[in-house]
Amino acid sequence: MIQKTIILILLILPFQLFAQSIDELILNKKYDRALDRIADKIQEKPEAELYFKQAIVYKEQSNPLQACKSLEQALFYDPQNSLYLAELGENYSSLGNTYQTVDCYSRAVDLSPNDLSLKAKLGRAYMSVDDFTKAYQTFDAIHKVDSSNVYFNKQFAFAAFRTAKVEQAIRLYEQVISENPGDISSHLNLIAVYKRKKDVEKVNSAGERALSVFPKNQTILLRQADALFELKDYEKARFPYEHFLSVSDSTFEVMKNYGISLYFCKEEQKAIQILEKCYALVMNDEFVHFYLGLAYKNLADYARSAEYLVAAIACAQPVYMTEMYHHLGQVYGNNREFEKSIEALKKAFECNNERVEILFEIATTYEEFDFNKTLALNYYSIYLKTAGEKAKNADYALTRLRKIKEDLFFEKK
Repeated sequence: MIQKTIILILLILPFQLFAQSIDELILNKKYDRALDRIADKIQEKPEAELYFKQAIVYKEQSNPLQACKSLEQALFYDPQNSLYLAELGENYSSLGNTYQTVDCYSRAVDLSPNDLSLKAKLGRAYMSVDDFTKAYQTFDAIHKVDSSNVYFNKQFAFAAFRTAKVEQAIRLYEQVISENPGDISSHLNLIAVYKRKKDVEKVNSAGERALSVFPKNQTILLRQADALFELKDYEKARFPYEHFLSVSDSTFEVMKNYGISLYFCKEEQKAIQILEKCYALVMNDEFVHFYLGLAYKNLADYARSAEYLVAAIACAQPVYMTEMYHHLGQVYGNNREFEKSIEALKKAFECNNERVEILFEIATTYEEFDFNKTLALNYYSIYLKTAGEKAKNADYALTRLRKIKEDLFFEKK
């Protein structure tokens, strides 16, 4: 009896397998058999739905190129089907064909204008081709219909940020984070938005809030530290840099920014220690040389300071050379090397003739370099004439002009 039952099952089984529908084969992940069945059906009678199912199988097999070809065939038979267009857009996106993705989603939205999910895909497609204006308009339209969807609001916030609508981006990101605090990318983006607004306190508090959810997260620490550094709040920047370096490998840029922050926090010895490590890693970075020079200048080690400032100038891009020559001139002056000081200060003014106060420093240095009062007199005059109403030290310069003229008059007698 058992043998007869087994034989009966074996006889029936092939017919049952054959009787399985294409949908069941796909559902059960029997993709090759599903493709064979679809190919047979297409041979009998090509239809849009068959090509669509074929595309679904190819997509499941991670073959988006073949999926696109099948969907193009589906649209040949049914060109007004928004579902097929959306699926084609998704497969184009997988291939990196961003402009074709935009075209497909745009046509799909035209056919199904009330499908917010489809509109969101179009908005993201616009972002992928850096058309943030259209992305903003798309998510703005979605927001007018549904202002509570966290996913839509997150995309809208990013589009607002990239179109310089900073206040709106802040409101949206704050709402997204309050509803979904585990979204790390929104925390990071909110820090970036507050940095764009140049709001140091909000950058710091946004970073602290993110770290309360993701303690010691390296990405958050670095985003917070770099933002505070760029906003020149070195006192606040130093702490996330310290925490980052305590949980992550040292990198040149991070150590450099940390060392510079320590310099501005008036911790010159510690700054020198960090920046000299940077120097060992990269020997021709102008900022490492420059801030080492300034740190040694503050510690009154003028020989070492001049050494590093000269090296900074040798590496520097023109835009930074004024500041570097200016500090070098001051260092030489402090070290009573007046000829070198005047030469460096003149170079600083040559690099940027809008820095008129350097002319005043040249004049005062010539006075200290006391054998040449005539040159001091000339530079005070040049300073007052060049700076005009902008002269910060006009009263002192006028007083010195009168005094030097008197001295020169009596010397001639």
